[in-house]
Amino acid sequence: MTDRAVTVSQAGEAAVLEVLSGAPAQVGNDPVGNGDDAAVLGPASATVVTTDMLVEGTHFRLDLTGWADLGRRAVAQNVSDVLAMGAECSRILVALAVPGGTTMGEIADLSEGIHAEAARSGAVVVGGDLTSADVVVVGVTAIGTLPHGAAPLRIDGARPGDRIGLTGLPGRSAAGLALLLAGRPEGPLHRAHRVPETPIGSGTAARLAGATALTDVSDGLLRDLSGLTRASGVGADLDTAALPRDPQLRTAARVLGAPDVDEQVLDWMLDGGEDHGLLGTFPPGVTVPEEFTIIGTTREGPPGEVTVDGRHRTPGGWDSARGAN
Repeated sequence: MTDRAVTVSQAGEAAVLEVLSGAPAQVGNDPVGNGDDAAVLGPASATVVTTDMLVEGTHFRLDLTGWADLGRRAVAQNVSDVLAMGAECSRILVALAVPGGTTMGEIADLSEGIHAEAARSGAVVVGGDLTSADVVVVGVTAIGTLPHGAAPLRIDGARPGDRIGLTGLPGRSAAGLALLLAGRPEGPLHRAHRVPETPIGSGTAARLAGATALTDVSDGLLRDLSGLTRASGVGADLDTAALPRDPQLRTAARVLGAPDVDEQVLDWMLDGGEDHGLLGTFPPGVTVPEEFTIIGTTREGPPGEVTVDGRHRTPGGWDSARGAN
């Protein structure tokens, strides 16, 4: 057993990779699993692949989140993108850059989170890479599959008259981050920010129900809805009274001294981002899966134009090139 106090630079690459890899993984009829130069994947009708990074100082702070939660979050945000294609995640690869002074205990905690979240998603870790850097960077590639003959749910398939459905409770991650930054005592909203709970199975349910489009809510509900409608060449009307609400948001707004509690809650729900729910469109006549709440409709109009309670509102949220707006 590796001494948790030993640093990465003292232990060396092989020891770090051994901790990150966990138990050797073999998936179904994959010819080669974890531990070789590369994984060799078995045949699939359609393979879904996505990748994303978490960079210390840009996407997270180690004084606000632990290593295990960091591992879970890195996996969860990528799994969410696989689910948004109507697929199920099966494999995870992890690329890690850390300072040499990082301890093996921290690496072990990170690995625990990575493998736990992968297992929750029905996936296994099949490989990765390691290098040194001045800050921590966790890059995850998630791989999923679609059944034979199943078409992926694209972002550009919405049609006028579709109902807009959303899973989960928007705004919880943003409220949790605000509480963390204010140094408020721990609670469920803090957890919602550190580790988003991806809706396993909901992408498949949307595909089987006949959804026309699907996307992951990562940059903010309004921004992601605008992106879906722009890609689809339609507009949309969103009804805030229909939004599923976590009552803890109002409590958080009051605790933080928001001058207008209702407006703060709405800001978190529309522009907060990182909840990693699924946002889909469903044509009239189909039965919408029960985990989706109908929050509006699509319509003919300028692509990407979204009204909120009948009024235009410029999306806030996260822009990867600019940061938060």
